[in-house]
Amino acid sequence: MALTETPPPAQTAEAADAQPARLRRLLDVSVALNALGDIDRLLDYIAQATTEVLRCQAASILLLDEAAGTLRFEAATGAAGAMLRGTEVPIHGSLAGAALHGNRILHAADAQADARRFRQSDQATGFVTRSMLAVPMRIDGRPVGVLQALNPHHGAFDRSDAESLLIVASQAAVAIRNARHEAALQSAHARLADLDRLKNNFMSIVSHELRTPLTAVVGFGQILAEEVRADLYTHAEAVVRAGARMMDVVETLDVMAGVQGEVGLLPRARASLADVLRDAADQAAPGVRLALPPGPLSVEGDARRLRLAFSHLLQNAVQFSEPGAPVRLHASVDQGTVGGAITDQGRGLAEDQLETIFEAYVQVADPDRRDHEGLGVGLTVARAVMLQYGGRLWAESPGLGQGATFHAHLPLAPPA
Repeated sequence: MALTETPPPAQTAEAADAQPARLRRLLDVSVALNALGDIDRLLDYIAQATTEVLRCQAASILLLDEAAGTLRFEAATGAAGAMLRGTEVPIHGSLAGAALHGNRILHAADAQADARRFRQSDQATGFVTRSMLAVPMRIDGRPVGVLQALNPHHGAFDRSDAESLLIVASQAAVAIRNARHEAALQSAHARLADLDRLKNNFMSIVSHELRTPLTAVVGFGQILAEEVRADLYTHAEAVVRAGARMMDVVETLDVMAGVQGEVGLLPRARASLADVLRDAADQAAPGVRLALPPGPLSVEGDARRLRLAFSHLLQNAVQFSEPGAPVRLHASVDQGTVGGAITDQGRGLAEDQLETIFEAYVQVADPDRRDHEGLGVGLTVARAVMLQYGGRLWAESPGLGQGATFHAHLPLAPPA
């Protein structure tokens, strides 16, 4: 970086004696800049540290506003600092702008006599700028602002001051970039959280609004199936099945709306897991091979939610198996726990998919093909229901093309 036509003088003997202390202070500044994440605190610290390192009366940071084509005071030390914040300085016709535009160290030994001095800032604050040292700040090769030091206490700025200001400016540029990235990341996270809340609220409202009319459709469909002529029974039964399927979709949306922090609101009662598994197997597909131990296998949970969870597990196994391939549901009891194992001979899972498949909207198949029906949340809902009722759900697979087994364990309810 080139010097201006009026470079700072060489370092004096007195300044050389103070060099070790200055280097230690520069090291402290480097450590502190890496620890500060808030952009406003960071800029204030940079300005204050500049006054200490260069032993000057004041320091300020002006950042580039590319849209407006100006520099803007973002931080300044002393009583005038707060008054200057937000003040715009033209790039052309100012000392700071000359440093930025020329990408160079600028030393104005007699700022009062320099025509490029931006006099409005002194007039607004009552501060008298006698001498100025300014350096541009650059991030990834692009100019972002100017760091300037004003009125040295030790007589005049020297070349050691210029070198120190360059070091602080380089450190500050990196810190500002990191702080901006952090702020952008936090803003994106906050926006995603807002969108997630909107999504959950939408699913909750939709499930609530659909539940009542669908209950009527299923109820009246069942009445029609019992009352209509034999040749119309098939049509009435199709209405009932379609309504029941839609009720499962509604229930799925209701569970998904509560997965983020509201799962505890799921209903809870004493349920027969044996009946739940039979119903789930009947609904999933013909030919599911069911093996149950004797007894009701009582658990604490809502029978409809539990049936929904096992239906999703069985439908997943059927969908990702070849037509007619066997799907088995085997239940067993061990030490106060009832476990259900759903085994298929389908596509199987790679090791890195054993957990990701339980994430919402994740499908092993190519999402562009959509060769399988569903919302993509069945396994997410199944695990959420199991966890709510004190259980566990996990997957095992020998590998791709070798099938998979889903293990669902629930605690048995105490004897009535």
